[in-house]
Amino acid sequence: MLRAQQWLRENPGQDVYQALFFEQGIKFQYPTTSLFYTELQSIIAGSAAVQSLNITNALLFLLAVVGMVLLTLGLVEHTRPSDTKREVRERIGIGFAAAIGTLCFYPLQRAWALGQIQILLDVLFIFSCYAFLHGRSATSGFLLGASALIKPQMALFLIWGLLRRDKTFVAGWILPVGFGLTASILAYGHAWIGGYIHVLSFISSHGESYFANQSANGLMYRLLDLGPNLIWDARGFAPPDFRVRIVTLLSSIMIISMALVLAARDSSREGGLVSLIVAGGCFTMASPIAWEHHYGVLLPAFAFCFATLHAREKQTGAALWPFRITLATTFIVSANALPFLNYFAKTSLNPIQSYLFFTAIVTLTLTYMLASRSRIQINDLAFRRARFGP
Repeated sequence: MLRAQQWLRENPGQDVYQALFFEQGIKFQYPTTSLFYTELQSIIAGSAAVQSLNITNALLFLLAVVGMVLLTLGLVEHTRPSDTKREVRERIGIGFAAAIGTLCFYPLQRAWALGQIQILLDVLFIFSCYAFLHGRSATSGFLLGASALIKPQMALFLIWGLLRRDKTFVAGWILPVGFGLTASILAYGHAWIGGYIHVLSFISSHGESYFANQSANGLMYRLLDLGPNLIWDARGFAPPDFRVRIVTLLSSIMIISMALVLAARDSSREGGLVSLIVAGGCFTMASPIAWEHHYGVLLPAFAFCFATLHAREKQTGAALWPFRITLATTFIVSANALPFLNYFAKTSLNPIQSYLFFTAIVTLTLTYMLASRSRIQINDLAFRRARFGP
């Protein structure tokens, strides 16, 4: 991103993607609206922008931990049966567990270690869920709109909001996107728009075969043994293949459609948070390239599943062991790096390298099942408490 920022300063109004992505082979895959983040770092730190970015990422990592503690405790409180008492010790224990679970979550750690802007996107998604939980739909939309300036997949939340007929969410989403696009055109010209569309088209027809690509695209490339599996190619992509492209397209349509159908089926406040959490995971998985560190978006889903199970068991007095075991297993698997699975890289069992992709499917399915089974009106309850108090 710093390279793109410097190039645009030297070549104002020109197509940065043609120069860097296609001619120099630099994998700059973000829209130019994302460069305002690095521009801010350059203004603050000058020539020490890299060090400033590293410090900022460390602070964002800690902010993600704080956000997950707040979100988890909020979910536990808002799903708490009305006839049960608040227990301070229990809240402290749950908050501590949420902090440790977030600190140890591999996709988040990986984003921090790589110095990736993805950690900012994780923070924005976590606090978007927190805002939605407390009935602040406009704030939730604003944070996801800010995410869309960096990650195009988040633009699907505009459709999500429209399907739910949530005018405040849509208005919140449009505000940062409209401002960011206008500012980007004024600062960098409009040539980048066509160039970026070309980049997205290229990526959709190629993809990445490297094992860290936890998507249907990566799974297919590895299964067909096309492109490097264990070696990262910093300047190249997997070769185009018709079979892979068809599977990628169909899987993307199916995954995105499921998220949008869920949004359209339930426009009530009760189903809003569940739909938001599931959509965040689906929009990530549906991309042709979904790296390991992109799966930090699963954290709110784990928090929701835990809180819902906790409330359900308090209501019924029965331990829902099948759900407990499934939740614990998916969290343990997705929260850890499993490099030993790469021993299967050259075998027909290499789909197990896509363990994050599969655990994401199970986690999001579990989220939906628990929401349907528990029938706890989460967002409506949150809204009432936010307005009228406990």
